Amino acid sequence: ACPESTFIRTLVTDLVLYKNETLIMDMEAGIEHLGRATARGVDVMVAVLEPGKRSVDCVNSVLRMAADIGIRRILLVGNKITGPEDEAYLRSAFPDYGFIGMIPYSQSIRGADRDGVNVLDMIDEPVRAEFEKIYHAILEVKP
Repeated sequence: ACPESTFIRTLVTDLVLYKNETLIMDMEAGIEHLGRATARGVDVMVAVLEPGKRSVDCVNSVLRMAADIGIRRILLVGNKITGPEDEAYLRSAFPDYGFIGMIPYSQSIRGADRDGVNVLDMIDEPVRAEFEKIYHAILEVKP
């Protein structure tokens, strides 16, 4: 992934740091992009996590590494939430962070991914409302 990381780092540097453009990147889960500093210079990072120990541990690593490269604003989104217990688990794991959304587990999202179709064309109204809530929360973040 080294050539890809170099390309992404160069792209981010050019668009964000030199041209002051808005760039939204959906990066691979995990911490590699932080270790290689491909995320350096971003204003806000959105970390999406599931209600499980491995996901919580990964996001804890992301938070530490993001701070090391100067990313100070991190927004959290819960994903595949099956009930109040999942939401409570995530909130208790990150009491100092506000979650901007909790995406419920959805067969329509799973089916859209399986079938390779646009998720937004397949989701039901409650899930769409949660995506819109997250979208608006991101827009409200001041640079």
